[in-house]
Amino acid sequence: MVTLSRLAALVGGEVIGNGDLEIKGVSGIEDPRPGTITLVGGAKVLPLAEKSAAAAFIFPKDLPLPPGLAGISVENPRLAFAKILQFFHPPQVFPAGIHPSAVIEEGVKYGEGCYIGPLVFIGKNVTIGDRVVIHPGAVIEEETEIGDETEIHANVVIKNHTLLGKRVIIHAGAVIGSDGFGYVPDQGRHFKVPQIGRVIIEDDVEIGANVTVDRATIGVTRIKRGTKIDNLVQIAHNVEIGQDNLVVAQVGIAGSARLGDRVTLAGQAGIKDHVTIGADTVIGARGMVIGDIPPGGFYSGQPARSHAQEMRIQAAAGRLPELVKKVKDLEKRLAGLEHSLPADARGNSPEKSD
Repeated sequence: MVTLSRLAALVGGEVIGNGDLEIKGVSGIEDPRPGTITLVGGAKVLPLAEKSAAAAFIFPKDLPLPPGLAGISVENPRLAFAKILQFFHPPQVFPAGIHPSAVIEEGVKYGEGCYIGPLVFIGKNVTIGDRVVIHPGAVIEEETEIGDETEIHANVVIKNHTLLGKRVIIHAGAVIGSDGFGYVPDQGRHFKVPQIGRVIIEDDVEIGANVTVDRATIGVTRIKRGTKIDNLVQIAHNVEIGQDNLVVAQVGIAGSARLGDRVTLAGQAGIKDHVTIGADTVIGARGMVIGDIPPGGFYSGQPARSHAQEMRIQAAAGRLPELVKKVKDLEKRLAGLEHSLPADARGNSPEKSD
């Protein structure tokens, strides 16, 4: 039996109410189920909690609570909720082994406890660490290295000479190490620049579905430790992304851009080639970065500028219809005043006669 006290110990929280209360699972605050625990993120949702069928709640520390609610008081309730969710729904465990339909070429080395699913292709001289999971239909080309406990989902393509660190997760349909987009003009046509570099993805990186990470023209496209990348992101050749970045859906990062540590790129942000974004910077949704950004700021807009400045510009833009009307009214009044003036005062003095 899982008790409230046991869950509180798991997340380092304080029990509110009966610590022996049995908890059977997790549910959402808007869809609570009897016997479960759910998250109360703040005072605004306390009325929902009072009416809820859930057995217990995860509260922010020092939140004043109505009488009768049981749960766990904790400093970071969202983190506690995630840990309890993982406790009740641990990752799926796959049995070690290689499916008979997998194609494994010569020189492949793999560690203990690996799962290689149906219709996987693994090219020559690939090195695979311990407890790696490769789901059906994945393609791993030659000379690739994969670190321990990495998981590669269905239909991922990892091109040759790629290096993946430990505990990397790559979701379905991603392509890692495809050719960078490089051409030079040649008598009205486009001559393809050979892309002979590689991709290095460091430990604890997660890459979403249908992401594309291009190999370097020469050298390395690098994603550093702990970075998390959402679905449908394009990362071009020779990009370097620092540690613990968050890159949200549909972001595009052009070639040779450099991102510092802990940068956040919100949805559909666009980053020009060869720019540098300093550490601890946030680029707002659809922000268009066309020049270097110093560390530690919040930027938005097209082109991206200080978010405060962008908000002032947007506020002014919202007044444009009113301002246009005022200008038209002033033009009409000015025209009326000019019409009432004598001709010479209007600048139309009579012509001199000879």
